[in-house]
Amino acid sequence: MAFVVRTPLIIAIFVATLLSTGSAHCASSDPFGGHHTFEVVYSSLFEKWSSTIAKLSRDHAQLRACTDGNVTECLAAQQLNAIIADAKAQNGLAVLGHINRGINFEIKPVARSDWLSPFEAINSGGDCKAYSISKYFALREAGFAADRLRLVIVHARGQSGNHMVVAALWQDHWLILDNLTLALVPDEASQYEPLLVLDDKGVRSYVSPAVNGMKSSAAASVTF
Repeated sequence: MAFVVRTPLIIAIFVATLLSTGSAHCASSDPFGGHHTFEVVYSSLFEKWSSTIAKLSRDHAQLRACTDGNVTECLAAQQLNAIIADAKAQNGLAVLGHINRGINFEIKPVARSDWLSPFEAINSGGDCKAYSISKYFALREAGFAADRLRLVIVHARGQSGNHMVVAALWQDHWLILDNLTLALVPDEASQYEPLLVLDDKGVRSYVSPAVNGMKSSAAASVTF
């Protein structure tokens, strides 16, 4: 996929969308605030995310160790660190835009991959999970607090299959960082239906709208 959108246009798209959705806004604790969530434990997805968190801790440590290194084992760390350093040199929304753009260009897309760490994804390529996990990692390294970042498994309306994106809280708006586009879009303006949200506290499932008076987990059967 060829990306041609440039950072100023990304910001312009965001501003226009933000104005069209109204200026008065208070962000919910999770993206897609019209949906409620509840904690998920002891599921295969929970186990995968717990294992991934351990990988992220390993990569954070390796990134620090490799910052001044010049050996083959450090090449992925140096490539990722260059993206992070470039983002940290920006201000405001441009930090998000540079992380989104840099990771989108750095990782080779593959049809399907496992739950990869950022270094694994740079070395081997990955799917939407790899892009999203790498952006989550890079944003943490760039100074974003964990409580302002989420990974969200979503479903695109009218399409088959599910997808993973990053949501970052910026000035009371949750913005979506997506490997399918360089544009930063507010959650309420996206075409995605949220299924699960992941963060440093664990995994939560979104609740689907009531059907026949009953509410259920929208992600009860999600495997990802």
